[in-house]
Amino acid sequence: MSTQVTQLLGNAPVLPRATARLSPTTRWTIGALGLALLLLSFVLVTHLARDPNRFPVINVDILGTVDYVDREQLTQVVSGYMDKGFYGLDIDNVRASVERLPWVAQARVSRVWPGRIEVRVEEHEPSARWNDDQLLSKRLALFAPPQLQLDNPRYHQWREVFAELPQIRGAEGRHSVLLDAFRAYERELAAFDLTLDLLDEDERGSQTLTLSNQVTVRLGYEAQELRMQRFLDVYERMAVKIEQGATLSTARFDMRYSNGFALGGVGYGITGTEPQEGQVR
Repeated sequence: MSTQVTQLLGNAPVLPRATARLSPTTRWTIGALGLALLLLSFVLVTHLARDPNRFPVINVDILGTVDYVDREQLTQVVSGYMDKGFYGLDIDNVRASVERLPWVAQARVSRVWPGRIEVRVEEHEPSARWNDDQLLSKRLALFAPPQLQLDNPRYHQWREVFAELPQIRGAEGRHSVLLDAFRAYERELAAFDLTLDLLDEDERGSQTLTLSNQVTVRLGYEAQELRMQRFLDVYERMAVKIEQGATLSTARFDMRYSNGFALGGVGYGITGTEPQEGQVR
């Protein structure tokens, strides 16, 4: 009996499962509606996020070592963007505005949820004075600090502060070349326990050095490295010494001669030999 039932069932046709099939038009419509809903949600969230009333900037933190940047001015610059709200604020625009401030070498601006803006400032490190009202940074950046402008109420006090920096004088656009030259001269002088206070280059490119002991060295406008080496050889050989307080009697070396040098301003505390002279250049 069971065998006959099995045979009957085995010979029965298999009925296909009912499958719900959607037409291509229906599938496209559902996909389009889903995409539209997604875009609408994105627009809505973006709009809400940029609403300064819902997500305001609560606080601005100034980070980094700020010795010379005017904190009040810096805060005012950033505050000018706060009406855009926490998410609406343009980070790149804020950074660019901060970096336009005189003492700012680099700035990084970031959001810290829920409503804080962090501004990390890196200041220029001054390495020398350029002419009378500008400074040169260690990275060769030339900038005009407000502290050295004549209309600054503390102009004279700031001049005294920056007077400790060496000075470089030269024509516009020559600051990078002359700072490199200054550093090279400094390294050479350091071997003789000498320091350089002033590098002055005139409009012809003729250079004059003033050392910290008030000795001046005229190198002229050509063969300056060779003449510098000749001065150091002469200085060491002559054992030139300027006594403490001998400010009115300073040695002036003129190394522009083709076959020697000239020595002037010889006062007490200075010993040397007679100068040799030749063609000046």
